[in-house]
Amino acid sequence: MDAVVKPNKHVERSTRMKEKILKATLDCIYEYGFNQASTTEIVKRAKVSRGAMLHHYPVKETLIAAAVGKLLEDEIADLRKIAAAYAEGHKTIDDFVDYLWERFSGRLFMITIDFLSNSRTDEKLREALIPVSLNFHDSLNEIWLQFFNHQKKSPEEIRLLLNTTLCLLRGMGAQTIIRKDKAYFDEIIENWKSLLHSLLD
Repeated sequence: MDAVVKPNKHVERSTRMKEKILKATLDCIYEYGFNQASTTEIVKRAKVSRGAMLHHYPVKETLIAAAVGKLLEDEIADLRKIAAAYAEGHKTIDDFVDYLWERFSGRLFMITIDFLSNSRTDEKLREALIPVSLNFHDSLNEIWLQFFNHQKKSPEEIRLLLNTTLCLLRGMGAQTIIRKDKAYFDEIIENWKSLLHSLLD
């Protein structure tokens, strides 16, 4: 009979604490912006000691990279659910475009745009973010390909369509900061869906 592996309470506490710190970090960045999201506010919101935070994340770059990693990991998990629903016939490529637009016009994009803006001039932050960003895009490519495994186009052509879609959505997401016009964005999304279908025929 196999021995029952008991959970390590210390590891569980450590994991919970890190999750609280990362959630507080993302919430602060979303509400106040990257530059105003101080470690003091993060500690306060996470309800942990500064020493505890520094134990897990001794420098801000490590904290930020971990927070971005957590954000993108959660997104990948959700994307895989969408891909699975598509495989079962419950979702269409239009649904997937709508899902991506929801992300690019909401919390995910507003947090990541702050990261990107600051990493342009902060080499340490940029280097910390590159691995988690590449992992996210690799996963997105993998999931996107599942939607087109019945198509005659090559994987390279399919990836180009994905990247074109993402570039379109990023530009639109940036516009939403200063333009509040749902009808305008809905029209563009519907037009892109039509073009996407025509490209896949």
